[in-house]
Amino acid sequence: MHCGHGSCIIGEVLTKNWTRIDVTCGPETAHILAVEFAEVFGVSVEYTSDGIRVYLESTRFAGEKERLRQIVDSAPRMPEEGEIGLSVSEIPDEDWSRTWKEHFKPLQVGRRFLVTPTWEAVHCDPERLIIRIDPGRAFGTGHHESTRLCLEWLESCRELDQGLARRSLLDIGTGSGILAIGAALLGFSEVVGIDNDPEAVQVAEENIVLNRLSEQIRLLCATPEGVSGSFDVVISNIESKPLIRMSETISSKVRGAGLLALSGILIEQADEVGAEYEKRGLRPAGAKTVGEWVLLAFQK
Repeated sequence: MHCGHGSCIIGEVLTKNWTRIDVTCGPETAHILAVEFAEVFGVSVEYTSDGIRVYLESTRFAGEKERLRQIVDSAPRMPEEGEIGLSVSEIPDEDWSRTWKEHFKPLQVGRRFLVTPTWEAVHCDPERLIIRIDPGRAFGTGHHESTRLCLEWLESCRELDQGLARRSLLDIGTGSGILAIGAALLGFSEVVGIDNDPEAVQVAEENIVLNRLSEQIRLLCATPEGVSGSFDVVISNIESKPLIRMSETISSKVRGAGLLALSGILIEQADEVGAEYEKRGLRPAGAKTVGEWVLLAFQK
């Protein structure tokens, strides 16, 4: 699916047969597999109540099923999470549009945001900041707990600091661009979104055009090392391992007295991630949890 200039072209999606893959597993394994699937297959991953779900074109699935099985079989086993289950089902052409739209409905996030897919008409409080998202190929629709935590944190920052409109923000691992879009709507003066996946950058660019924010947001296909300068606010919603691995670089992107928010972290991983950033000279500035997921905030 491709979106841009305010329209959503879904015809190409409707003419293909699709295969739905459901993986039953615990939350930590789900997150590991979600990242792996996104990197290997370039698809959006939906978190379910008991694992994850992805959709692949049926012709592609036929050629990739052994690789998919290998990824699932090689996932680390968490004894407390039980066995990993895998089920596959075909979706007929006529059911695809309905299935796609069933899973992406408008969602109110915090007090200010409404995240809505491109095909939905919006009727809401005029004070709501509307984020239109095509969720087809990258992380970030607002429905996952870590994305909601990040949007709510940005909102709370804006409410606490009315001078935020003069501030700069770096979104590391921008995915669909949802956090960069949210920051621009809240009034950040300089917003930079980066991702090391060219496909994600393309999706983010389409969503930014859709939200008419091309002048406010700059996108880069880069790692944090490839970004010059520092920012008043840095936010990253990826996962604990890369957050730990890149802690020195990410910390260096936070300007003096600036703020940092990290999510994509499971509760049991929070202490390890937090300790790593405290070693880098950042002071804890709060934490918030939704379900199994946590957001950690810091100040420099």
